[in-house]
Amino acid sequence: MDKDFNFDQIGNKMPYNVPEGFFDQLEDNVMAEIKAEKLEIQQPKKKPNAIRMTFRVLLSAAAAFALFFVVTKNNPRIWRRADSFYSVELAYDNLSAEDQAYLMELYSDDVFLLTICN
Repeated sequence: MDKDFNFDQIGNKMPYNVPEGFFDQLEDNVMAEIKAEKLEIQQPKKKPNAIRMTFRVLLSAAAAFALFFVVTKNNPRIWRRADSFYSVELAYDNLSAEDQAYLMELYSDDVFLLTICN
């Protein structure tokens, strides 16, 4: 459009035009689009293959299982905790009966040890 557009020169004429037959074909075009959308909606979606889904689930479970073992095997802190408790238990068992009785009396009010021993 020109920058010096003057509406007074045009008068009642419309400055824009549409192709011939546009409004005659408008209704047909809209109805064709609606029918196409309905066909897309009504088509059933494909169901996933049961064998393929089962394979995916089993593969995921196996991967999670393997990851668990890799993480726990390579993390020495997990094994150190179990080993340290076991080594304390072995040391306690190697004490004499008097020393064991003394330790039990000494730590009898310790809440943490009571929950572990019971």
